[in-house]
Amino acid sequence: MTSHTNTTTMPADSDTDSVLRMRVTPEEAAQIRALADELGVERNTAPEHRLTEFAVRAHDLPIRLRNLLTGFRLADDVPAAGVLLSGLPVDESALGPTPTVATAESDTAESARASALLLLIASLLGDPFSFATQQRGKLMLDVFPVPGHENTQLGSSSETELEWHTEDAFHPYRADWIMLLGLRNPYRAPTMFAPVQLLELDENIRDLLFEERYMILPDESHTAEFNEATSGTDSGDYVTAAFARITDMSTRPKRIAVLSGDRRFPFIRIDPAFMPDELDDPEAERALRRIGVEIHRTMQDIALGSGDLLVIDNKRAVHGRRPFTARFDGTDRWLRRINISADLRASAGRRHGPHSRALV
Repeated sequence: MTSHTNTTTMPADSDTDSVLRMRVTPEEAAQIRALADELGVERNTAPEHRLTEFAVRAHDLPIRLRNLLTGFRLADDVPAAGVLLSGLPVDESALGPTPTVATAESDTAESARASALLLLIASLLGDPFSFATQQRGKLMLDVFPVPGHENTQLGSSSETELEWHTEDAFHPYRADWIMLLGLRNPYRAPTMFAPVQLLELDENIRDLLFEERYMILPDESHTAEFNEATSGTDSGDYVTAAFARITDMSTRPKRIAVLSGDRRFPFIRIDPAFMPDELDDPEAERALRRIGVEIHRTMQDIALGSGDLLVIDNKRAVHGRRPFTARFDGTDRWLRRINISADLRASAGRRHGPHSRALV
């Protein structure tokens, strides 16, 4: 994997690479670890209650990392839709076993360090947030296989492929970026990744995809039934309102466009597993099939090991996960995920929870 030393421009393996790659040096890793220890391990209050402090202290991260992510955030006309960082200070042996219960939380110092590390790097791009309809609005979500979920379209599945998608595509305030931090992945089960810039679409198909002719339903992880059966739900008017919105979006979905923004460098919004494919609109159905073929053609596999972090531009790429056989013995694949917004003000009046970042 290539290391980049340029600190004045956005480093990339090449000007056509869809994923920018950077391996942190041992000195940079030590700097990141010290900062994560200070903010995540040596404090008595949870990181999600100190989000302003994390946003400020993110500027103490290594300059090379800040330069890379700032350039990535500001670039509109490059094919890169992801960043892969490697060599981050995560000690797999000190994490404790991979959980097997959906609501389990690790209480090790190494897990706290990993959370602080993730929150710091996320704060370089924008503002971390969550959804009130997922695990009680928890800011950082762990992704690991859960018994009984093997063949679902959830991050906790394993035996079936988690189909490629835009994260929370149904939601008007979905993430601009998501980050996946690798904690453990002994069998190298890959994350799938495909950037919209590599798709070859005829102008007619592109025109159709820019029109509001499609529907996306909320996925199961946002429903009251799923939450009540797993993490439970909090009480309060905002929680009731949040699940009522999910029900409304499920029963009365609005027509949306799959592509939007700049026609040369469009945003994408798609989740085939939760999109009705019978639209009573043959042209739209044809366009949806065509973009699906193109996404499959351009799909890449990226296996995240311990200390790897993948930044996905959620509006310029789709992602998923290849199937694997889970062991449920404490050694399974384990990622930590966070949502990041480029404009927190856009959701004003719809954020609640103990950290005021849980979207309704």
